[in-house]
Amino acid sequence: MSEIETLKLRIKELESLLEKERDSHKSEIERIKTDNYSALEASQTRYQGELSIQRENFQRQIEKLKSKLDSFEV
Repeated sequence: MSEIETLKLRIKELESLLEKERDSHKSEIERIKTDNYSALEASQTRYQGELSIQRENFQRQIEKLKSKLDSFEV
């Protein structure tokens, strides 16, 4: 085998290896994106729950203040 043929063969091997690495990294990036999206979704769900609790507490405080105000008006 000549040196040129050897180099061509080595280039093909490296291109094949590069393609395998690309595929491997592509699937890893997709997995990371999926994990990040799931974490973001869970965080948003927790945030919405906390807002709901705060809204309920705020409504209770408003009701207490209204009842106090009503007792002064009587």
